[in-house]
Amino acid sequence: MKKIFKKATAVLLVLTMVISLTSTVFAAEDFSTPSDKRLQFNSNGKFRIMQITDTQDDMFARPGMLQMIETVLKKYKPDLVVFTGDNTGSLDYEWEVAPALDKILSIVDDADIPFTLVFGNHDAEHVSRESHFKAWRSYENCLVYDSDPDIYGMGNHNLTIKAYDSSKVVYNLWFFDSHVQGFNGGYDYIHQDQLDWYINASNELKAQNGGEPVPSMVFQHIIPYEINEYVLTSDKDMGSGFWNNGEYKYLDPAYTEKGSILQESPSPSNFNGGQVAAHEAQGDVTAIFVGHDHVNDYIVHSKHKNYNGGSIDFVNTPGASFQSYGNDNVRGLRIIDLDEKDLWSYKTETYTFFDIMGNTEEMRMLSYFSDQIGWWYAAKVIELIPEIGPALAQGFLKLVYSLATK
Repeated sequence: MKKIFKKATAVLLVLTMVISLTSTVFAAEDFSTPSDKRLQFNSNGKFRIMQITDTQDDMFARPGMLQMIETVLKKYKPDLVVFTGDNTGSLDYEWEVAPALDKILSIVDDADIPFTLVFGNHDAEHVSRESHFKAWRSYENCLVYDSDPDIYGMGNHNLTIKAYDSSKVVYNLWFFDSHVQGFNGGYDYIHQDQLDWYINASNELKAQNGGEPVPSMVFQHIIPYEINEYVLTSDKDMGSGFWNNGEYKYLDPAYTEKGSILQESPSPSNFNGGQVAAHEAQGDVTAIFVGHDHVNDYIVHSKHKNYNGGSIDFVNTPGASFQSYGNDNVRGLRIIDLDEKDLWSYKTETYTFFDIMGNTEEMRMLSYFSDQIGWWYAAKVIELIPEIGPALAQGFLKLVYSLATK
């Protein structure tokens, strides 16, 4: 009996060691290796970025959003696509991650366009960042990597853009994980070890550039604390803002790009971690592009300056999601254009779903049923009826739409 007990104990010990080692291997998976793909200005000295934020969907992604993304890729032909967080909704199980992401990412990957991401506050609420990261990096054209696994968050990285006719780095893109909720009663912030990483990497680029900062822009999910300086209140309608508890909130017109839209209060952290001050000290950042606040679309030219004397802009891009909250007057995507002859400037436009797809009855129906998805799937079931299914399903959707919009 003692021999049997000793053998059983030995087997259990070996199994425990195997499980422990296996866990260690999985935990130590290397996400820090960059892709060998390189970004470069084209022969016309141009580089185009498409920003998509808050797709915030699941395995049953809304058809309007998918068609919108596919149409923009074909029409505007970006050189890089950047997803700025809440790329999925609050998934509950690890097995949901890959199919949820594939609905969106396969469109970009199949178009052979490089893409990368930052995490938002919803991406890894219930499923680990590692699970998400592994799914992202399974795509050939995904450029994301975790430049320093020891610093706060995951996926902090940068991507350089080279000149058209040389291997010289002439532009840089920074990507920060702005984390989740739960700090100081609000959202989290860019932590000091992230800023230390940024400063060191920025100084390395500066040294390679003859001592001058390399023009750059930042992508993250949550807007910096300093946006609070530019939100004003009034007891009367000031235009381009919204009423809240008897106060009209709007962006300071002295600093805000004409045509900007504020439809909800910006939601930064309640704590100023010094991010904007670090960018100002380094001098390299022209703009910080964010998402998070789904129905805001604005550019604030802040008081903070870069090396060239221009402002460090705060740019909020509206959400693309039909599953989470949104508004048809802003729901869409952003295009950002860089010019090698004027690297300290950029041009940008947002395009709404209807700008992209056309404001036709067919597209209004697609928008409506991407929001009211239950009717859409009911029609898909009707389509299965032999011979008459497709026509019957289309008639069903038209009837529902006409009744809903009377």
